[in-house]
Amino acid sequence: MEERENVIILIDDEGKEFPFEVLDIIEEDEKRYAVGIPAEEAEDDAEEGTVLIMRIVPANDEEDILEPIEDQAELEKVFEIFKTRMEEEFEFEDEDAEA
Repeated sequence: MEERENVIILIDDEGKEFPFEVLDIIEEDEKRYAVGIPAEEAEDDAEEGTVLIMRIVPANDEEDILEPIEDQAELEKVFEIFKTRMEEEFEFEDEDAEA
């Protein structure tokens, strides 16, 4: 398996581990967000993939935790920033074009 930079391990409520490759850190409205993809998709160089956006919250002086974002408007805002910043590296499909 190829060693990749920026891979962290997410642990769900049941203790299951998921490797997550962080593609970008976005700061917006005094909040920080990690944007990435499941590491398996990065290893496969998948044409299509799932982008995960999680809010970075300080847990203590040394560690941060990632928490899911419930607010759809907040998710969309961060994703639009990510798309703008990464438009030269990735091709994004316009969801309206699929309808």
